Amino acid sequence: MPMMSSCDIQGIDAAWLAVDAIGQVGLFTTGGEGPIPDPAMPSTDTAESDVYSLPETCDCILLVKIKRPDDFVAFARRGFFAYDWSDIHRPQKQALGGYELQALPTRPLCYADLPPALRVLAANTKFLDATFGSSVVVLSMPAVT
Repeated sequence: MPMMSSCDIQGIDAAWLAVDAIGQVGLFTTGGEGPIPDPAMPSTDTAESDVYSLPETCDCILLVKIKRPDDFVAFARRGFFAYDWSDIHRPQKQALGGYELQALPTRPLCYADLPPALRVLAANTKFLDATFGSSVVVLSMPAVT
């Protein structure tokens, strides 16, 4: 299957993976509008289904009140910090310009805990200036490696 480009996913609620400064993993959903760092593009092909294939390992803390938090809860129960491009639901003058934490795991997974295929995808994007959970908003394009 060919890798998607940012043009291919415009208007699609895509998911991508990243690792924070201390090795925790996060899953980011774009809401069809959020930017994706270039190194994260390979993870948009399978990130969501790969995460769903993992077993639930913990409970989660839901930080938002929305009608259907199911995906965010499911991601967090598998150990991932769940972030969303929530600006899609805000007027432009109230936009955060980043991904907002929706749910967090009570027992976060670390990069080393991931199956090999997910580890490869997550390793492509590292947020060296963020700690998931402590960072309620992760800016869309911080310094990544």
